[in-house]
Formats: sequence, C-alpha cells, structure tokens
Amino acid sequence: MCPNKASSGTPDTTMASAYVASVAVASSNDDFTNAPPSIGTVSSTSSSESLLSLSDKKGLSVDKARAKPMTREEVLKRSNPETLCLMIIEDKVYDCTRWQHTHPGGFLTIRALCGKDATDSFQTTHPKHVQERILNKFYYTDLIVDDDAEDGAVDEATIAFRKLTLQMEEVGLFETNYTFYYKKAAAYTTMFLLVLTGVFFTDNIVVHCFAGALLGLFWQQMAFIGHDLGHNAITHDRVVDSCWGIIVGNLMTGVSVGWWKRSHNVHHIVTNSIDYDPDIQHLPVMAVDPAFLDKPIFSNYQGQYLQLDRFAHFLVSMQHWLYYPIMAFARVNLYIQSINHALVLDYYSKTKDLVWRRDLQIATLAGFWTWLIALTMQLPTWQSRVLFLGLAHAVAGILHVQITISHFAMPVHAGVTYDNSSNGYLHTQLQGTMDIECPTYMDWFHGGIQFQVVHHLWPRLPRHNLRRVKSLLIAFCKEHGLEYKQAPFLKANLIVIEKLRETAEMSEGFSSFFSESMNLSG
Repeated sequence: MCPNKASSGTPDTTMASAYVASVAVASSNDDFTNAPPSIGTVSSTSSSESLLSLSDKKGLSVDKARAKPMTREEVLKRSNPETLCLMIIEDKVYDCTRWQHTHPGGFLTIRALCGKDATDSFQTTHPKHVQERILNKFYYTDLIVDDDAEDGAVDEATIAFRKLTLQMEEVGLFETNYTFYYKKAAAYTTMFLLVLTGVFFTDNIVVHCFAGALLGLFWQQMAFIGHDLGHNAITHDRVVDSCWGIIVGNLMTGVSVGWWKRSHNVHHIVTNSIDYDPDIQHLPVMAVDPAFLDKPIFSNYQGQYLQLDRFAHFLVSMQHWLYYPIMAFARVNLYIQSINHALVLDYYSKTKDLVWRRDLQIATLAGFWTWLIALTMQLPTWQSRVLFLGLAHAVAGILHVQITISHFAMPVHAGVTYDNSSNGYLHTQLQGTMDIECPTYMDWFHGGIQFQVVHHLWPRLPRHNLRRVKSLLIAFCKEHGLEYKQAPFLKANLIVIEKLRETAEMSEGFSSFFSESMNLSG
C-alpha cells in the first residue's frame, strides 16, 4: 500500500474517483483476454522467481538487522552509488548496491535515485508481483517518517496520485486488451507484404519509392510496438515482452531493445535533466537549452563530458534550420548505438551494466542488416536502391520529431530531483513533458506517444487506455492546481523550433567559428 498520511490530512479526490468509476464501467465492456500471446513458457510468477533465484546466487540479499531506522536526511547523507546505494520506497529503505548492475531496467536508473525517494517511480514502473516477491530481498531498514520535517512531508497531490494509481489498478486499466494488438499485427504484416510486393514484382522506380516510404512507415509503427514492449505494457511479463521486443526491435527495425531500455528507462526517471537524461543530450549536433552552452556538461549516462567546442557552437547556431534534416536521418545514430551497446563498444565498455541475452541481441541485429541489404539489392538500379533506402529513413524520421517535441521545449534542470514533494515524481514528469493534441482517428499515426504526460506518469499503461486516462489526468490536475501541458502537433513543432532558435542565438555562431578557423580575427 502507498502512504496515505500527510500533515494536512487526506485530500479530497472526488472528481478523480468519480471518473475512475466511470472508466471501470467502460472497461468492463472491453474484450479482455486472460492469457497473453505465448512465447516460451515464462509467466510473471516464474520471472519473479528466477530473479529471486539470481539474487540468492549472487549474494544480493541484505541483512535486515544491520541498520537502525533512518531519516530522509540520513539516507541521503549516507548513500553512495558505489558503496551503499540506498533508496526510499514508501516507509522503508532498500540497499541496491550489488543489485544495480543486474537490474533488468539498467543500473543507471538505480544510481540516479541513490539516496532519493523512489516510491512513485518504482510503483508506476513495476507490477505488484515485483514488490511482493522481490523488493524485500533488498530491505535495509525502516524510514523515520517526520511529516513536520521540511523534506519529509508528502504533498496532497502526490498522495492523491498514489491513490489514483491504486484505483486504476483495481478497475483494470493496466490490463491489456490483446485484440487491439492482434489487429495491429495484422495491419503491420500487410504493410510489410506490400513493401515486398513493391520490390519483387515491378521494375517501376515510382513504385520502388512508394515501397521505401511504406517501409519507413512500417518502421515507425513497429517502433511504437517496441516502445510498448520495452515498458512491459503488453503482456506485463518482463521476459515475454523482452523476447518479443528483440523480434520487433532488433530483427525488424535494427534498433536494439537492450540499448533502448538502457537509454529510455533513464529518461523516464530523470526527465529533462541536462546531465542525466540522454534524450536531451545531443551535443555537438544541437542544444535544447542555453544551459548546455554555459560550460561543458558531464553526462552521467555516457560517463564523459559532452562535446562543446567551436564546431559544436557552429552546429548549434544553425540547429533550428537543421532540426528536420537531422530528424530525417537520426535513425542512423540509433543503429550505431544499438551495435555499440550489443558489442560493448565506445562508452558502453566503461560500465558494468548487464546486456540481457547479448547473444540474441547480436544475432537479431545481424539478421536485420541481412534482410535489409538483401531486399535492397533486389532492386534493379542503384537509383532505385538509393531512393528506396533514403525515403524509408526519411519517413521513419517522423518518429524522431514525434518523440522530441514533447520534451525539447520543456524546462530543463540539473542533477536529479526527488528532493522533496515539490519536485518529486509527479511534479517532475508534469514539468518536463507535453502532450500532443490530436483527434482519435490520428491515434494510429502517433502510436500512443502523443499522450506523453500520461505515459510518463504510468509507463506500464497499455496504449489503448491512454486516451481514457488522459481525461482522468486532466481532471486530477485541475482538482489539485497542477499544470497539464498540451498543444496540437503543428503548434508543438513551432514551439520547439522557436526554442531551438533562441538557444542558437546564444551560441558563438557561425561568423565567430568561420573567422577563427580561417585565422581572420586579430
């Protein structure tokens, strides 16, 4: 259970509760399938037990009697990611020092929360069986709860958010309607077969162009499925979703689900942190905020300083013009990162994080490049091949625009928040994320990521329930005086371009770079 006490009493959640009740009625009419699609024989229970077994084998269990109760201040003061990685969940303190490098969600998520209150980030990203079967293995001591302490009181909005999450669990909003995904699978299979038809059964270059564009759309749509699987939001079984993720991500799109989890899970915990969030660390190509230009930023994700030199300033000075061209081929960087992560190259070689089923990661990435190259070579001319691949990547680049517009224009911060209730999980996600308004008939195009605020607060929520919960969240934010940010797709694009332009104007600029490089300045 979540804490439900505060110095100011229990908040009124009438509006949100009433809406949850209405959603419960709607949910009861859905065609829910009890059994997930099978892949192997691993169930949620067996996944939990395997992790428990792994913990025992590696000696990860903690002596529950070795520490006396601690205050939040003491937890923060004593915590060290290398020697004693403590985190708070509800009214208990857990030691994740040795577990962090075996953590399926990546070690960086645990290190980022070292010494912090991880209650909401843990409960919204992990199913109940993880808390019930695994969490106690890392129990360290109890937390001394002092509601009068400046950093100890939990605000009413956060308490109400935790209650709302429990209510959503109770009415089945975290349950998957598998019919939704069966339909998606049929549509995507048809889409890929049309691509093959356009390649194998005609020598018409125009048809080849359409086939390339359709392949790009296929990659975009498959990325949405991979996103759902990466968050365990389909079968809700980590192993099953990860296995499907290797097929959908690695084999069909060339983007490693293992790398994606390492990167994306950190983004969810430290959204828009200039030194932690990899999704806004794009130097030397672009800087989403002037804070990146003040001084070199040490990336805790990469374990190195972000490049900030004359060349970086030159590119940043033109980033508002380069944004769409970069997004069109940003996929190439995902290929590189996926390969580097699977082969443990570049900065991935400096860390100790686990590459889950590295053999399968490598084999399926190789499989992707095999079929893509073989398919492209079936085209009769080099012109058809270039246009086919170019259009495929340009159309797939729409995905990168869809991803970035929800965060690039939002406020940034340094370090990790979660110091107190005013910058805890709820407030951090609301501050750094924006929804994209779109009609229902365009939901297929945005793939659920138009509901970024909802998704960031409840990453395990199945995609087909996001629109329902958006209405719930808007009512919740209105009730508690919280800002819910949203904008139409085109307006969001303009907001991002304007933010990039403002930052570009604060760079050293092209003229300075040019004159210095040509030795024209005195």
